[in-house]
Amino acid sequence: MGYKSTILVVEDVVQSRMLYEEWLGCKVDSDFGIHNVGFEGGLALYQKSLFAELINSNDIVSKAQNLAVYFEFADIHSLRDQIFASGFELVHDIKEQPWGQMVLRFYDYDNHIIEIAEDMDAVLVRMVKSGMSESAIANKTGYSEDHVKNILINLKKEEQEEYK
Repeated sequence: MGYKSTILVVEDVVQSRMLYEEWLGCKVDSDFGIHNVGFEGGLALYQKSLFAELINSNDIVSKAQNLAVYFEFADIHSLRDQIFASGFELVHDIKEQPWGQMVLRFYDYDNHIIEIAEDMDAVLVRMVKSGMSESAIANKTGYSEDHVKNILINLKKEEQEEYK
């Protein structure tokens, strides 16, 4: 067996679970109450006091800035407003990555970096609506032109299905 999970050590599993489950859309896979919770996809939260006991050390570093937990959403602006209103510290506000994707980074309750990015399908749609050619989109995003064409064809089919 191989990779199973990434564990974030947190002060309060219940509080952190609310952020990851309710705001960021993580689905609980395993629930061990206040000690740890696992989400589908492999993210898990461990209570700091339990983890310190398991590794025989209270020397758990905070705000190391060498790991980010990554999420994609079609609309990051409304989530940004919710994060800002709740007083989370921003690493930076919404900005465009070199490949055209909009992204926001903030610290969760335990100073882990949370990266909220625009879904790449939304990026492509935004680029098309701005008048960019498929070739220009491919050049900007790093996708092949064929990949861009296929995604846009599938998105057009999905839009047509919505109106039926």
